[in-house]
Amino acid sequence: MRHQGLLTALLVGSLALAACGGDDGDEAEGDTAAADDATGADDATDDVTEDATGDQPGADDVAGDQAVDDGGDASRTTELPPIDDAPAASPTNGSATLTLVNGESYEFSILCALEPQEAAGSEILFSVTSYDDIGLDITQFGSSGTITDMATISVYDESLETLWEAGTLYESFGGSIVLTLDGSTVRASASFYPGGDVAARPVEGDIVANC
Repeated sequence: MRHQGLLTALLVGSLALAACGGDDGDEAEGDTAAADDATGADDATDDVTEDATGDQPGADDVAGDQAVDDGGDASRTTELPPIDDAPAASPTNGSATLTLVNGESYEFSILCALEPQEAAGSEILFSVTSYDDIGLDITQFGSSGTITDMATISVYDESLETLWEAGTLYESFGGSIVLTLDGSTVRASASFYPGGDVAARPVEGDIVANC
């Protein structure tokens, strides 16, 4: 009885070990299969990524194409429209002398504009200007604009106070003026009123301006 019980116990133990061994083998085989499936999934993902990136142009390729396009545009030339209006003539330099019959005389460094131009809505045929301490302004107006066919001569000090003045407007007060342009020389013979005062006695004088 004792031997039978021992044999029975050994048989039961052997069967239990066999059962456990079979389960471990199945589990190992299952783990290996799962690992293979995971590896296959990773390979599939890599293939999809390579296909997607292979079809897309790289950043360097896009930049290169853009550079070629820009280079083509940069090489194009644009023609500027023609300039219809010629620039105004620059004033010329020169000197002028005013001599009065009372013995006074004045020397000026001058700027001359001897071509017709428009200023303040009036046509100016020619002008002579000095910005010395004792200044000079000679202007001959044209026949169009707000002021027409008028000649003016002004001599003034550094504070712009009028010293002597002559012009067409003074003719109605007994004065006279003759102003001419001959080439680059402006000449004038006029009655000069001290301070521009029409009530004062004028002094005759001559001006020669070489531009």
